[in-house]
Amino acid sequence: MTPGLYTELFFMDEATSFAAGHRPCFECRRDEAEKFKSCWLKGHPEYHFDKRTSIKHIDDIIHHQRISPQNEKITYEAQAATLPDGTFVVLDNDPYLIKSGSMHQWTPFGYKKKIQLPPDAILKVLTPRSIVNAFCAGYLPEMKLDVV
Repeated sequence: MTPGLYTELFFMDEATSFAAGHRPCFECRRDEAEKFKSCWLKGHPEYHFDKRTSIKHIDDIIHHQRISPQNEKITYEAQAATLPDGTFVVLDNDPYLIKSGSMHQWTPFGYKKKIQLPPDAILKVLTPRSIVNAFCAGYLPEMKLDVV
């Protein structure tokens, strides 16, 4: 990464970037960033943060939920039926995006296979837990399901 410049990371869609532990930029996507922060705060009353809380505090929490001190991806397990649209999970070692009761298999070239969400299944979740909570609180990430 070039020091002192904006991130050079680009993702297929917003849901993919969230799965990697990123959030909307306050410089180039202010409306989405404000909405995300508001939903994140609503989904996390236990922190006692408010709208004046620096996004850095939220970023620190997300960072600790996405990568371990050993530099490994952090995941957790949850029942499929409890996961909101926009969440990334793993099924049979493949990443899937949850949307409207379906799971869409992610590839670097777009989403390809669509299957029914198995509501009783316990799935490995790739999207950091606090981001999933923000989705539950009302943030719906952009998903480009027409990309194949």
